Parts: sequence; structure tokens; C-alpha cells
Amino acid sequence: MIRPWPALFALLLPMACDHAHAAHDAPSARAAASAVPARQADAPPPARYVDPPHHRARLAHPRSVLLLTVDALRADMPWVGYPRPIAPNLTKLAKQSVVYTHAYALSSYTSMSLGGLMAGRYPSELPRDGHTTSRFYDDATFLAEVLHEAGARTLGVQGHVWFASDTGIQQDFDVWRVIPYITAKPAREGAVTDDQLSKMMIAALDRNAKKHPEKRFFAWVHFMDPHFKYVHHKGYPRFSGSAYKPGAHVVPPGVRLDEVGQDRRNLYDGELAFTDAQIGKLVAHVRKSPWGRNTAIVITADHGEAFGEHPSYFEHGFRLYDVTTRVPLMFDIPGVKPARIDTRRSHIDLARTLLDLEGVKADPHMRGTSLVPELLGARPPQRDVVIDLPYTDQTPRRRALIHGDDKIIVSQGNPKLELFDLARDPGEQHDLRNSNESLLTDMQRRWHTADAALPDYPAPHRTHVY
Repeated sequence: MIRPWPALFALLLPMACDHAHAAHDAPSARAAASAVPARQADAPPPARYVDPPHHRARLAHPRSVLLLTVDALRADMPWVGYPRPIAPNLTKLAKQSVVYTHAYALSSYTSMSLGGLMAGRYPSELPRDGHTTSRFYDDATFLAEVLHEAGARTLGVQGHVWFASDTGIQQDFDVWRVIPYITAKPAREGAVTDDQLSKMMIAALDRNAKKHPEKRFFAWVHFMDPHFKYVHHKGYPRFSGSAYKPGAHVVPPGVRLDEVGQDRRNLYDGELAFTDAQIGKLVAHVRKSPWGRNTAIVITADHGEAFGEHPSYFEHGFRLYDVTTRVPLMFDIPGVKPARIDTRRSHIDLARTLLDLEGVKADPHMRGTSLVPELLGARPPQRDVVIDLPYTDQTPRRRALIHGDDKIIVSQGNPKLELFDLARDPGEQHDLRNSNESLLTDMQRRWHTADAALPDYPAPHRTHVY
């Protein structure tokens, strides 16, 4: 039985690969390495704003969509300035894509972030069982259900242990496959999955093209290997030391990881090189296939990853700093010119965008705004970003709001909110709540308005007290 509990929100279960080591209420003392430096040689070209003369721009015809999400993929990647060449295939793809440099996940761990993305709603408002790795109830409408009803084929290939259970997200997927081994060896034990995921997705796409050549499809694969526990892959780089030369800028400027964090980042970078190779094989197969000429490829992440940039904060979950909520986002769409969009955007827009690419009307309960007009060149308007860490049976709720470059984070039951200027302090090192009263007042007002408009779905009685 579900019992409402008015002050509870989300933490992560180790068995579901969404665990983070964190001092739950420790204030920020060092900068997060989530921001990216100014555009460098490998960055995509600047945005081309054409401001369509009519009410919105549209694609000439619908596309099939392949959605690639990568677990724990950080925002600071080579195509926005990270100095190590850890992702050559994704960097190449970025040059021909519309790239969002300031995209945000809906939450900071997998089940809530992906649940919200696939529903086009904030995770707090979704009908769910209220546990840390929630099962979403059947009356929550997800992307595949809308597409299936519209006649599109829906394919899912997964390697996360959470997907092996009845999550609710898999409703109306015509094909839903989970790597069997991952049910016994979750990512935290160092299981390697991404080479299998790439092969499984290629096979599923080819079978679908053979059996249903006349139908558009939506395919989704969630790559897992950048998730902790990080392991070395034979034949791929083994990094050591810092990625930055002495005196060089870091991300954000002037902040470096300690020894533990740097060692973890080095292993993580090697994992990224391996995952990038598997993504490269999948993308190359799509683009050489006849059906690939009409397929949009969308790449993003469920959350980022922390390496101790904030005290005692590693992996992900718990917190809503940019290091674990800001993520890559790129769209490679045949016929659409590459661009770089620096306007802040949220995953709340993705469900409507993916449906728009498919030529399918969105479910009326879905929030957000289709990004298709700005993908085609329309000037992107500023919109506030809301990040939502729902209460569960273990932790209280946390929500963040970003207005322009200003960000406020509020934890229910904790009076010490956090306030940052992301333009001057992209690492969220300097809390402004005691030094900028006018900004604090304005951001509190905006946060309360957004918070009041976002309903909470009841969760079970809290079982842990912190």
C-alpha cells in the first residue's frame, strides 16, 4: 500500500547501479568540473539563426529515431574542449550535428532521469511505487506507447540491471531485450556490456528493417560501461596523471581533482574510449544502411559523474550540482545543418522533440517544448530549467531551478539552500545565498512558483533516517 509522506525524496540503491558516495548535507567547498571552456578547434560551428517567417519550422518529412543514452556521460567532452581524445567517434559526430552545450538531465540518477525523459514529465509527478529505483505504474504514459499507437515500430536494447525488472518504461516496446548477464552482474561489479549492446542493437535494427521495411521506428539503447565500477579495457588507453598540463586551464578554470578523484577520472576516460568505439560501430552501421538515410540519431546521457569536485561526492545521485546534472546532447539529422546552441535546455523537451521528428502528436500530459524549430535554425528562446530529485522511501526531495545563469538548489527540510552564478562560477564553488540578497529573493520567488506548479506523487513511508 502506498502511504503519502510529505517530506521525502530520492537516494539510490547500489543494486540498481545508481549509488553515490556523498556527505548528504555538506556545503560545497570546491568547484565541480562540469562546465566546459570556450569553443575550441573541435567544437561544432556556431548556431545559425534564421527565425522562420511563419509560426514554426517543420521537417520536410518525418524521420525514424535512434536514441542513444550513455550512463554517467559527463558534459565536459572533447567536442567542447576536454583535452584528451577519449571519444573520437562522438567528436566526429558532433561536427555534423546540432550540439547543445548546456543541456540538463531531469534528475541525477538513472531511473528518475530516464523515467522522466521517456514520459516527457518530471519524475516527481509520475505515478510510481516510491522506492529509490522506482517502478512506474501503468497509468504513466511513455514515449513508446504513443509511438506504438501511431503505428511506429518500437525497439529497446538495454544493459542496465534496472531494465531487467518491470520498470513500466518498457510498455509497448515491440522489441525489448536486456543482456542476460547483467541481471547477475550489475555495473558496480565491473561487468562489460557496451560491445554486446552495440551488436544487439545492430541486429535488432536489421531484423526490423527486413520484417517491417515500410514502417518508421523508434529505437533506444542505453550504454552502460562509463558507470562505476570503472575497469580497464584491453586495447584501449590507460590514462595517468592529470588531463591538463601544468599552468593550463581546467574545467572549470583553476580547479583540479585530488589524487583519488583523478585516478577515478583516468579510469573513466578509458571506459569512455571503449564505449565511444562501440557507439562508432553502431552509428557507422546506421549511416551505411538504406534505412539510415532517413534516421535521426540523438545522443545524450541520463546524468553526469562526480569525481570529488564537491566534498565526498563521487559517482552520481544525491545532489543536483552541474557535475551530475549537466549532460551532452546532440542531434544528427539527415538534411539538417550542424550548429552549436549554447542556450540552456532540459530533457523535459526531449519526448515532444522525438515525437515531432517522427511526425507523431504528443500525449497531452507531456510537458516541454519541441526543439525541432531551433534544430532547423529558429532562434532558441530562454526557458528556465528545473531539475527534480524526487523523494523516495529513503531521502528527502531536492529541486533546482536555473534562470539564465543563476541557479538555486533547495533540499526539503534543510534551510541551507544553495545559490550560484554559473557564468562566473561554473563549478558552483561560491554559494551566494549570504552575499547577494536581491538575487536570493528573486530566485526564491522563481523557485517557489515552479515548485508549487509541480505535483508530488506519494511515496512509501521513509525507512532510513539521515
